[in-house]
Amino acid sequence: MLKRFTKATAALGLCLAATAAFAAEYPSKPIRMYIGFSAGSATDIVGRVIAEALAKRLGQPVIVENKVGAGGSIAAQDTARAQPDGYTLLTVSSAIAVNPAVYKGAGDVLRGLGPIAMIGYQPTVLLAGNKLPVKSLREFVDYAKAHPGEVDFGSSGVGGSTHLAMEEFGNVAGMKLTHIPYKGNGQASAALLGGEIAAMIDTVLLASPLVQAGRAKGLAVTGAQRSPLMPDVPTFAEAGVPEYDRSLFFGVMVPAGMRPELAQRLNREVNAVLKDPRVSERLIKTGGLSLYNGTPADFQAILDKEVTLWKRVAESASIKPN
Repeated sequence: MLKRFTKATAALGLCLAATAAFAAEYPSKPIRMYIGFSAGSATDIVGRVIAEALAKRLGQPVIVENKVGAGGSIAAQDTARAQPDGYTLLTVSSAIAVNPAVYKGAGDVLRGLGPIAMIGYQPTVLLAGNKLPVKSLREFVDYAKAHPGEVDFGSSGVGGSTHLAMEEFGNVAGMKLTHIPYKGNGQASAALLGGEIAAMIDTVLLASPLVQAGRAKGLAVTGAQRSPLMPDVPTFAEAGVPEYDRSLFFGVMVPAGMRPELAQRLNREVNAVLKDPRVSERLIKTGGLSLYNGTPADFQAILDKEVTLWKRVAESASIKPN
């Protein structure tokens, strides 16, 4: 009995020693960070800021690789297939929670990922084209209700985050709008400026230059407070639709099955990066983010809630996974 106890104690000691040794040597080589959207996108901008700051903290390069396609699903798939050893990270946006409602198999991919940390929320803004005869959110809602189905809006594509965000706004405000899908928010934005569509939802980061230049009208922003990038644009609550608040989120994920101590280490590192004044200033002033500090469990709870919400919105828009 004593011999078995001694062997068990020795085995436990070896295990703890191996864990400590792994933690001490990590990272010993460059780390990859996948981003599922193109360079210059909101996710890319946020991910690169985090990657640069993490590299300084961890003492190893964090190499960003854009794996574009299927609303970020390609990057998510490649991450889920990687070893959960801390050398493959994934910067995600709200699309990771939207995709299970749009793409078959996206739910399985999401289950193949593990949460590390939320980065924060980025407000979105309802943009109206200059040809639309409205100057406020209330006027937009009244106009859309008086012209059911005649007010069209653009998005990055069927089932994309901006498409479903606008569908949810229509549900909340009781409007019937017509969706015009484009290949990316950039094309939708060009269509808005050209008068092809009446409205769209975009991030404040990408939309603020258009509003400041008078090329489009910002009617309302999501979030509890006005965005510093658009201080003259009211929140949805201020503008009379407090029920709607669908900001985008960003976070860091890894392949599922990572050792708890390594996941906790990465969580601490990301949270430390977000508390760095130089990083937070870039993300708040340049990206318009409201930063978040929490645990992997906190991030998982947010993901679960978002997945449920977007499945409901997709069903209301008659969108089925394909």
